[in-house]
Amino acid sequence: MVGGAMLAALWSAVVLVAAPQGLGGEAPEGLTVVVADVGQGDGIVIQAPDGVVHCIDAGPSGQGAATILPLITSLQPTGYGYVVCSHYHSDHLGGLDTVLNALPFQVALDRGNVSVGGTSSFNSYVAAAGARRQSVAVGGVYALGGGATMTCIAANGAVAGGGFVNPAQAQEENARSVVMRIDYGDFSMWLGGDLTGGGNGTANVEGPAALACGDVDVYKLNHHGSNTSTNTTFVQVLDPELAVVSCGQGNPYGHPTTTVVNRLNQALAARALMSTTVGSANTVGFGVTGSLRIDTDGQRYRATAANGDFLDFFCDEVAPAPIAPGDLRVSELQRNPSVVPDSNGEYIEVVNVGPTPVALDGLQLSDNSGTVTLASNYQLIPGRAMLFQRDGAPSRNGGQPLGAALPFGAIALSNTTDSVTLRSGSVVVDSVAYSAGFPGGNGVAAERVDLERGPGVPGAWNFANAVAPYGSGDRGTPGARNSADATDYPIDMGVTTRADRITLHATALDEALQFSLIGLSYGSTPGILYGGAVLPLNSDSLFQSTFGFDGLIALVPLSGYRSTDIILPNPNPVAGLQMVAVHIVLDFQLSLRGASGPAVFFTP
Repeated sequence: MVGGAMLAALWSAVVLVAAPQGLGGEAPEGLTVVVADVGQGDGIVIQAPDGVVHCIDAGPSGQGAATILPLITSLQPTGYGYVVCSHYHSDHLGGLDTVLNALPFQVALDRGNVSVGGTSSFNSYVAAAGARRQSVAVGGVYALGGGATMTCIAANGAVAGGGFVNPAQAQEENARSVVMRIDYGDFSMWLGGDLTGGGNGTANVEGPAALACGDVDVYKLNHHGSNTSTNTTFVQVLDPELAVVSCGQGNPYGHPTTTVVNRLNQALAARALMSTTVGSANTVGFGVTGSLRIDTDGQRYRATAANGDFLDFFCDEVAPAPIAPGDLRVSELQRNPSVVPDSNGEYIEVVNVGPTPVALDGLQLSDNSGTVTLASNYQLIPGRAMLFQRDGAPSRNGGQPLGAALPFGAIALSNTTDSVTLRSGSVVVDSVAYSAGFPGGNGVAAERVDLERGPGVPGAWNFANAVAPYGSGDRGTPGARNSADATDYPIDMGVTTRADRITLHATALDEALQFSLIGLSYGSTPGILYGGAVLPLNSDSLFQSTFGFDGLIALVPLSGYRSTDIILPNPNPVAGLQMVAVHIVLDFQLSLRGASGPAVFFTP
């Protein structure tokens, strides 16, 4: 048996590689992909973990200078790698000549000179690329830097693995699109230009290309959400958690079409769907973001709109613990907006009141009109609100922040009598039933007063009328803490483990900018006397060896939640040990403001 002194020495070696960024409220660091708002077209900028920048398409002529170059500059690149031209339509390559003339990109990849029309935008691109121009290799893997890669799945109808679909059908140039799969850790993303899937008489290159690609986390819609693309089988094979549309506001092509939006975001599989603009019509079922930035550390990713609103996701390979009853609360309901129609302005807000982040994949949200099952692995940290909205366009929904746009017509809140329920499998996580006289209505949201009180607690409904205005003037706090909130938030501590790490989750929602300490020990009794209270930690060798390491002491962030990863060596010399973690909050005079109970865990 290993002695206490040796255990302390081993554990010291482990915590020396503690990483202050865990599954926290901050954006993950690693790979960045920006789907730029270039109007009706595509322009994507990728920054690898080592800082090198790559560019796939650059929108129509003028967008290279107006949008892509300023975006690249803002990323402060350490170098310039690949430019990829997905195909030779001007709304994709029109800005590439400007980018190639301005910056020292090393290689310009495209589909070669097969069936080229020779337009002026193509000729300008070829001249700017010069000797840097190369034909892409189908099946080829291109290193982007820092562990990120780009794999060519298809080009000119040829598909990785040997498949081929004759592109010489309707919209041949689109069918010849270069398809790239971006990978970093568990994160993957499809970038396919205007690839066709058999709609409107086009070649179905999507079918074999999807099989060659497999499941991805993020799908940038082929052909801007046209009916030519994104066929049903393709969606089933890629099974994305986030889909992103790049299209122009008021475009004359109907992008993104209602058919494609409803195919991606449906009641039985509700996916996060976002668009750079509102598109051509009043189609609902997606959020509107402007340029959309995606940051990932290979385990989770954040999608951030141009105005700073964001949604967090786990990569689909990450499977946190199931949602337990009481982990989530229905915190706010807007059932009768006054400044916009109900079909645009209704929303349901949900808050994580548990001690650790939760993954929402598979969560069911229902009311008396229907049920929605989430097919997106949203990550919701303790204290954070998640907004489920009937329409994701702020210009139509009354000015709500970015949330999860529900499938069209799947949920319709009654103005008088309804029941909203959250289920994880067969387990009811939370529910709110209301009838005539319930707080809210006529432009006023109903806000939960005490998030720690479940639906079975006697007394008033535990809801009140919202008083704060938002957006266009209705009252509520969508996506933020309720104005009626009177919750006595506990100081909390949670621990999650994976094979390679321990993640410590510290929450203190009412203690922003106070000192946050995460204490570790082998046991919780008899405890440590501090400030007139007994902390459930022992002053043992583990406590003495870990106290003060990077990440274990910090300020409570404004969000009230922080986390830190402890990276474990392989093989792990301290596997199977029982340990205790406690979250301690002190003021600037080091007086005790409170502490969590002990979170007991075993090292993996």
